[in-house]
Amino acid sequence: MFDLHFKPSDFGIMPVLFGLPTYSIMVFSGIIFGILYIVLANRKLKHNSRDSIRIVTAGLLAGIFGSKIPLLFENPSLETLFYAKSIVGGLICGMIGIVITKRVLHIKLKLGNVIAPAVAIGLVFGRLGCFFSGCCYGIETHSTWGFDFGDGLLRYPTQLFEVAFHLIAFMILHYYRDRVKTPGILFKLYMISYFAFRFMIEFIRVNPAVAYGLSIYQILSALALVYLILVLMFRNKKQLSSVEAKA
Repeated sequence: MFDLHFKPSDFGIMPVLFGLPTYSIMVFSGIIFGILYIVLANRKLKHNSRDSIRIVTAGLLAGIFGSKIPLLFENPSLETLFYAKSIVGGLICGMIGIVITKRVLHIKLKLGNVIAPAVAIGLVFGRLGCFFSGCCYGIETHSTWGFDFGDGLLRYPTQLFEVAFHLIAFMILHYYRDRVKTPGILFKLYMISYFAFRFMIEFIRVNPAVAYGLSIYQILSALALVYLILVLMFRNKKQLSSVEAKA
């Protein structure tokens, strides 16, 4: 949870709160609220608690590991390995970790409709931490609503754009959690919308281009988008074939 986002040390709107890094406080709060949401939802929906714990644990551990991968491309060092984090890497590896764990342990429970709003509310806190810490900021803007994160320039508050995205996503996902009939579909739709959003917002964020004018986050987001869309297409085709076979 400790912050290492490769920013000048004097950057930040409010980098310290109660004597602790604001980023760490916000990330910790996001994890707690996300886990609490899952616990309460599972009680209401009466999911298998052991399988739920396995799925969530796999997602968290794989996500923590994966969150470091994109930043290692930018700055390969032990410091990055121990402290750096990336939402894109965390989400992608979290998905992979859950898929592998479910297959290895033969878990049939689909928890995506519960995990999706939990992740969304967690990322609201996480991006607020980025905003107060002064990391993950945008490029310079001449708009009056830009923020000075410490270098005297007004910059796009891209962290707040993400806060708004995830907050709206949380409200929609929570509303539809018990209403959709397809198990796990909300998480896939949430990930598709986020990776598309993230690909676009990278154009106004300060991140180095690694290939074809794109940042590592845009490349990973594009790959994740293609994968998820193919998964949904294959699933729909399979369901359609099943319906036709029964007809």
